[in-house]
Amino acid sequence: MRSWNIKKQACHQVAALCDALHCSHYFARILINRGYDSPEKAKLFLNIDHTELPDPFLFDGMKTAVERIGTAIQNGERITVYGDYDVDGITSTGLLVEVLRELGGTVDYYIPSRFTEGYGVNSDAVKTIASKGTRLLITVDTGITAVKEVEEAKSLGLDVIITDHHECQAVLPDTLIINPKHSESGYPFADLAGVGVVYKLVCALDQQFGLGVGKERYTSFAAVGTVADIMPMRGENRYIVRKGLESLKETGCIGLRTMIDRCLGDRPIDTSAVGFVIAPRINAAGRMGSASVGVELLTTDDHILAEKLVDDLCKENNRRQEIENKILEEAVAMLENDPSLACRNAIVLWGEDWHNGVVGIVASRLKDRYGKPCILFSVNGDHAKGSGRSVRPFNLFETLERLSSYLEKFGGHAYAAGVLVHTEKLEAFREAFCEEVDRFLEGNDFDESIEVDCVLQDVDLTLDQIKDLDRLAPFGRDNETPVFCMQKVHILDAAPTTNGNHMRLVLQCGHLRVTAFYFNMPPSNFPYQSGDWVDIVFEADINTYNGRQSVQLSLKDVHYAEDKCRWVLDEISRIERGKLTLGDVPARRHTVAVYRYLHKRILKGNSAFDFYSLPERIVHEQQCPDISVGNIYFSLQILRELGVLTYNKTGSVLINVQFHAEKRTNLEDSKILKEITSKVGESAWV
Repeated sequence: MRSWNIKKQACHQVAALCDALHCSHYFARILINRGYDSPEKAKLFLNIDHTELPDPFLFDGMKTAVERIGTAIQNGERITVYGDYDVDGITSTGLLVEVLRELGGTVDYYIPSRFTEGYGVNSDAVKTIASKGTRLLITVDTGITAVKEVEEAKSLGLDVIITDHHECQAVLPDTLIINPKHSESGYPFADLAGVGVVYKLVCALDQQFGLGVGKERYTSFAAVGTVADIMPMRGENRYIVRKGLESLKETGCIGLRTMIDRCLGDRPIDTSAVGFVIAPRINAAGRMGSASVGVELLTTDDHILAEKLVDDLCKENNRRQEIENKILEEAVAMLENDPSLACRNAIVLWGEDWHNGVVGIVASRLKDRYGKPCILFSVNGDHAKGSGRSVRPFNLFETLERLSSYLEKFGGHAYAAGVLVHTEKLEAFREAFCEEVDRFLEGNDFDESIEVDCVLQDVDLTLDQIKDLDRLAPFGRDNETPVFCMQKVHILDAAPTTNGNHMRLVLQCGHLRVTAFYFNMPPSNFPYQSGDWVDIVFEADINTYNGRQSVQLSLKDVHYAEDKCRWVLDEISRIERGKLTLGDVPARRHTVAVYRYLHKRILKGNSAFDFYSLPERIVHEQQCPDISVGNIYFSLQILRELGVLTYNKTGSVLINVQFHAEKRTNLEDSKILKEITSKVGESAWV
């Protein structure tokens, strides 16, 4: 069970903001949580329309880059834009290609294959580009590490301009570099996406040559790439995304217009729509096949072709989802069918038919589901290509550095990484990785806590107040969608959605009845039922259906209501301190009642249970009025010790609960039972 960090705010600051901004108390609390704790700071943050953007020519080298591009266009030189296969790279490529062609340039583009070339500039691509007559090569969202490749390009007669936003290493390519993370860039905002850097280049070209329109024209491309690359939603990025989302509503890009009409309909165009609808479809191009489809979508002026490209991308995204779900099911089955894997503190799995463009997404879902670091491998012959995701604060990259003797290649950062391993070393790597995690947990804990802005009451969930949160948008990294808590909520109904992957709930929140969705929560993992009292953490939004608007919640976590489980908490605390009583020792009927209750639920498809709900439910459903918290606590341990029951435990929630009916054993053989009986001095096993 994830912990909730409910933030506190100074009352005088909340009051001052409420008075100055005429806003709700929780609007003010959100601003304070983000660091805007005075009326002056808050107004500056909220007033995006008057944001002063830095001059693009503050970039060291921007003037030279613009002049070189102008010369290439004037002399009819062939220009090639070299991009990356993710959304940031695709939008960067599409934006620059579009602008250079509008200025009259002869422009090609090149994006390497994820499957045959991998990330970054490569020598074979440089040779191919040079052989086709290119004289100016411009990289976008890549190139800052291409030291050798740039030298090769120069030897073939190419001039190279690198635009990138990734971290710079000690040795840089010997060419013109425009990168806000370059120590000598001269630019005051370091957190632009790759497409953000290209956008500044476009602004500079507009200033120098004039594109016939304002610089806002291309913010839609920049917004999509910035959101997809999860860049900090502050400073210049906040301006780019806000303006880009506004321009998307009336975009002149035929491809984006077609995708919005097809996939969003009447839904609002916000960062959520970009992140969960538009970006995954563009990303499917590079993840499942060729990223060039995404670039074509952004640059075409043919309505019929745009329709076809959107069809292709939607099909590829659907195929990606199907493959993703298939791999997820297979991975979960591996864990559920092999307790030796399920009980480890890390997940390392592999499959020969697992798509290496998808394993990273599945690793992330498994990490979220089990609260453990996860690495999944796609095995192809002698080598296995893996993608890993980690749980804070366990540093995945540093761990891989320590295990480099097992690896052919690896890269990434603290919480996400790519790995290449020789197939024959997979077993040894898994063991070594799990041992690293075990050592980490000897003195640390995983921290998957949820940051909560504040606690709400039913009177706070009005349409007007939830709509007012739009003033805080766009949301994203460093300006996350507000997260709230509400306590003692009554579940009136809980049922899976049509596809069975999510839960739909009807909740009574004080005097307010509201619909809530718990996405990516299959019913087998949802341990609550109608009639339960729970505390919830959620995001609030407006749902529009048949012209009628209502507040709708998106659940992030659910706990059994604290006031309902306080006595259970106290009992568990006593037991774990070793203060046992005779009443804690389970009799046979107690262990049988626990067994029968869980077994009945598992047969109905459940595999997760909240411990706090068990005493009340077992009393009523198994007609066992004298069962205690201690009886249940030790019955679970005894059943697992004897191999009859397997489960993992996350806080108070038991997950992956399974029975092994083939196990025939005597309960009296339990060492746990003997140990606790000896502690209280008398056996209750009758």
